Amino acid sequence: MGQECVMTPVVHVLKHPGCQPQLIPSYACVGKCTSYLQVSGSKIWQMERSCNCCQESGEREATVDLYCPEAKKEENRYRKVVTKAPLECMCRPCGIIDSNAIIPQETVGYAEEGPLHNHFRKSF
Repeated sequence: MGQECVMTPVVHVLKHPGCQPQLIPSYACVGKCTSYLQVSGSKIWQMERSCNCCQESGEREATVDLYCPEAKKEENRYRKVVTKAPLECMCRPCGIIDSNAIIPQETVGYAEEGPLHNHFRKSF
């Protein structure tokens, strides 16, 4: 069974009430990972499960200014919106990721280069 979990360029639409939507380049984790359910080899009355999902391993954060022409005061015409993108994608156990549980091997080789490198900063 093959595993393929890659970071893929996407375009997100950032919206906020009273502001003009803005398209921003970003990334998403896309792919497939090996999962199985089988009878235990040592205890035939039990089942062994392994569920892996294509997920982020760490994240990058970016701040985007949205233009808000309906703002009541001139100084509030721009609103800062924070958005996040994956730092790296990999097959990991399914479920919610606790950022404190990421082990060092999972962050080795994170994306330091690419067209959006300067757009995002690492959040720790």
